[in-house]
Amino acid sequence: MQNLKKYFEFSGTISGGNYLLRNLIASVAAFVGGFLIGYGIVESTGLIMLGMLVLAPACWLSITNIYKRFNALYPRNAKEYTMGLAFLQILSGFGKDQLWGTLISLVLIVIACVLIFRNSNITNHEG
Repeated sequence: MQNLKKYFEFSGTISGGNYLLRNLIASVAAFVGGFLIGYGIVESTGLIMLGMLVLAPACWLSITNIYKRFNALYPRNAKEYTMGLAFLQILSGFGKDQLWGTLISLVLIVIACVLIFRNSNITNHEG
């Protein structure tokens, strides 16, 4: 249980490769949870609850990954950058088919590339 616990805590840092792999896992889990919620709306309430049980940890895992990667790159401002990125991600969902939504999406792509490819000064990531 201790090994699994480290993925959901806001302590430590991760490398860009770990950030990418963990976000892929969180994205697949969020997709499955969203699918179960959508299918449950049509079929049964039990599927909605199951979808929420899958979606909640996926969102938490995603936020902890963002924080840990920002903590590796910018330890002084990791909280602010994490909140700013989460706000931009939520805001981009409202800007579909609009110019400002496209600009926010481009900014998010640049931030994702920085989080994945930029080297940190930490040699041994523990998170």
